[in-house]
Amino acid sequence: MTRRKKIKIGIGVLFLGVLLWQLGFLTRYNYLTAKIDSWQDQSRIVQIGIPNFNYGVPVISLNEKYGFHESNTGCIVTGPQLRGIDSYNAEIEKYLNERNGKDWEKKYQAELNYLIENNLTE
Repeated sequence: MTRRKKIKIGIGVLFLGVLLWQLGFLTRYNYLTAKIDSWQDQSRIVQIGIPNFNYGVPVISLNEKYGFHESNTGCIVTGPQLRGIDSYNAEIEKYLNERNGKDWEKKYQAELNYLIENNLTE
């Protein structure tokens, strides 16, 4: 293999690595991991920032009923991580729409509000 060909292959591999990194494919949450998680029925809805509330077992059971878990990544997120999380959440939402039907979010929110209003969240 000539030196010129090695340099071209090296530049190509470097370019591909940077592209995959910028699109978020080298982070925990990305398009591919969303597909794998949905096939294994272990999907998560990833949130960024400070967690809203810690509800407890009834809400976790409600989430499992609708086929997902909640995950929080924290406040400090890089650009590639954010793009990966966005693509992950988009694929998981498609999966949940297929699994639960189109209006599942309204039903979920109504059940969650019922648990909160009746103090059944702990």
